[in-house]
Amino acid sequence: MKIYKAVSMLKVTAIPFGLPLKHPFHIAHGSSEYRENVFLQIIHDDKTAYGEAAVVPYYGVSKEQILEDLQRSITAEMIVHRETLSVVNRFAYSMSACAYTSAMQALEPYFPQPRPTPPHRGSSYTIAYQSDMQRMLESIQTCGFSTIKLKAGFADDIQRIRTIREHFPDLKIRLDANQGWNYEQAYAYILELKEFNIELIEEPIKGSVGQIQRLSELSEIPILLDETVQTIQDLRTYAPAVSGIVVKLAKSGGPQAARVLIEEAKNLGLESMLSCMIESSLGIAHALTLEPLCKWIDLDAPTLLSDDVFSGLTYQDELPTCSLSSLVPTDRLGEAFASAKPFIEE
Repeated sequence: MKIYKAVSMLKVTAIPFGLPLKHPFHIAHGSSEYRENVFLQIIHDDKTAYGEAAVVPYYGVSKEQILEDLQRSITAEMIVHRETLSVVNRFAYSMSACAYTSAMQALEPYFPQPRPTPPHRGSSYTIAYQSDMQRMLESIQTCGFSTIKLKAGFADDIQRIRTIREHFPDLKIRLDANQGWNYEQAYAYILELKEFNIELIEEPIKGSVGQIQRLSELSEIPILLDETVQTIQDLRTYAPAVSGIVVKLAKSGGPQAARVLIEEAKNLGLESMLSCMIESSLGIAHALTLEPLCKWIDLDAPTLLSDDVFSGLTYQDELPTCSLSSLVPTDRLGEAFASAKPFIEE
């Protein structure tokens, strides 16, 4: 009797693909109307998995650099042995590592599933800067969310916040300055913000531990750090100065590394906000596996897109919900992968 050896098939492909935005996305770091992220497809035997690398303009890393990083760093052995957290540092960029480790999460037979969430806790919705105040008020009115994250770091911040609060007295408002204030501005604004019932402030300045700690001591509003905390060492350095951190898969290197950061923050007495870059439903679905571990949720990216490239994610009670197995790439994305040349094929 002949014994047939199982044939293992492996194909790995990476492509850039456009994500047009519904409205211009204007923050303290700059403005964009269109993003082009890099998508990774891994086909291993009978399983197909996807990962996403956000291309973030203010990080200074291009889609070409991410593509090169993926092609240089990923090996067949890594995939066969299901290596994830141990290989994050092989990649030059955390966004590349995120695409790979996210796809590997989806290849696992029993990847983590979201657990039940406490009631009355949803995601915030990002309100980017607009000079036209009426249009900004209309955006808030029609967004469908009871919590907004208002992009700050502009000269008219206090006036905009005052106007929004006058029109929406029950709205939960989070501020994200994206390091757009200097220390003196942040000090003055924090004193003024007391009257507006602000839930939290993200990344008020690009400053030293001492400066941020002085702002936290002054502020009755919790201060969270995003751009400043990229690694475990960053977290340990700044932990005494803040109330929490903002965790994003793209800057951590994927869901496994983000989980480590969340757990270390908890050990240091800090809470975490689970957030995202401009990403498709794919990136948000991977982030959702960590949602029960975090106090605050900010996973609204698919709602900002005029054309998502995955279907299967929905919002229920202002919180995204789906399983990775329910996500389906659009025909356009599928065709783009089909016409692209794999960089690993065996």
